[in-house]
Amino acid sequence: MNLNILLEQSVAERGIETAIRFPSGEVSYAMMHDAVRRLANGLSKIGIRRGDRVALLLPNIPQYPIAFYAILRLGAVVVPINTMLKGRETAWLLENCEAKAIIAWQGIYEELQRYLPNLPFLQHVILLGEGLPADTISLTRLIAKSSASSEIAELDSSDPAVIQYTSGVTGTPKGAELTHGNFIANLKACREIMKVSQRDQFLAALPLFHPLGQTLLMHLAFYVGAVLDLQPKFDPSLVLEQFKQRKATIFVGVPSMYRMILDQLGEGEQLCEGSMRLCICGGDTLSEVLLKEFEKLIGTYILECYSTSETSPVVSFNQWRTGRRIGSLGHPVPGVEIKVIDERGNEAAIGEVGEIVVKGENVMRGYINRPRLSTETLRDGWFHTGDLGKMDINGFFYLVDRMNNRIIKGGFSIYPSEVEEVLFCHPDVDEVAVVGIPNELMGQEVKACVVLKPDATVTTQQLSEYLSERMALYKVPAVIRFYRDLPRTLTGKINKQELKG
Repeated sequence: MNLNILLEQSVAERGIETAIRFPSGEVSYAMMHDAVRRLANGLSKIGIRRGDRVALLLPNIPQYPIAFYAILRLGAVVVPINTMLKGRETAWLLENCEAKAIIAWQGIYEELQRYLPNLPFLQHVILLGEGLPADTISLTRLIAKSSASSEIAELDSSDPAVIQYTSGVTGTPKGAELTHGNFIANLKACREIMKVSQRDQFLAALPLFHPLGQTLLMHLAFYVGAVLDLQPKFDPSLVLEQFKQRKATIFVGVPSMYRMILDQLGEGEQLCEGSMRLCICGGDTLSEVLLKEFEKLIGTYILECYSTSETSPVVSFNQWRTGRRIGSLGHPVPGVEIKVIDERGNEAAIGEVGEIVVKGENVMRGYINRPRLSTETLRDGWFHTGDLGKMDINGFFYLVDRMNNRIIKGGFSIYPSEVEEVLFCHPDVDEVAVVGIPNELMGQEVKACVVLKPDATVTTQQLSEYLSERMALYKVPAVIRFYRDLPRTLTGKINKQELKG
């Protein structure tokens, strides 16, 4: 069982039809298939073997899916990396997963280069660009000079396909090991719910390194033989223009993206005659007001889904088959079970709030290099999400809160401790607490509450610049406040709830 088999089936049926559309051209299924086979052979020639981990750090361009499927074709494992991460963060991931190679855009190399001596497992740096350093490999040339291989690694459903990193409660990223079987089960379930076909055109403005971007855009489009319209970065004005020109039928996004698209509409303007038949929203909860406004002005439906990095990623959907209830997480997708449990592990009563736990063929094997955490998270066949929810009498699930301190900003997870750790390294910082605060556009924003050492002269702007040099910009606090002392609870812990006010 190899995800490439799904692509092979679409290639056989679609051949010369368009597989990928991007701002400067189109790629047919036959052309994409040829490039995948060439790159797979090229990677094999430089020593990439079954089970090797290959990091992928590219924007939404045709080389992303080509590289993705070429890696899987060999039975190797893809490690998608967020393009917004800094060199320090990327190097940590490469070391943690023991990546044998990285395929990346040229712009990351300068920042990553100084960390390479500390990455003993990394044997190959494959770059997309011109005038590349002598110790790297050109991705373009590797594809061009390699012959097309017809071999596809025969794999079991339990063989790993992707290591998807997600932040942990402690701020240390966790690598969820997802299998070929996980993805295929989730794809079949989502195809049934979304009713997608070869006639669909998927507008991919959500990054393909995002779990939803991988499954509901890239894999699903190629599974059914549809068109994947790649947007290198999210530009709400360009997305709205695509809506107006009727060039897409499926859109997948996070709540902030929907708000920004609506903000592009002129006063009194609406698009009720568009071709967009279905929008999917995940990554965080979508307000009922925004959902109804979007559906009215754009003339389409939004189906909300619940997803996690550990579940490949879709757990539940508001769906036509079992009904739709705005503001809920809907019902589990086929092949998945959900229940809400109390503190003793017993199933909670209807309407009672507890932890959401999940069971199904889409659930990860575990976290790499984290056996204890894997055992704690996967208990008795159930994945413990760490999210608080409830179920109503009709079986609809609702997300109530997070059991941990996770901040969800624009669909991306940020843990306060990872920001706190960097701030603590600043010589002028004595104490710090990071919290999430409400934000109408992004859902939440990051706020840093800082106590400075005596005689410190650092400013909030300087602290912001310090953080910007060391971590992805979306993690950098929008608000930094100085305090004489941080408020504490009766047990002496920092009262983060008070700091959110």
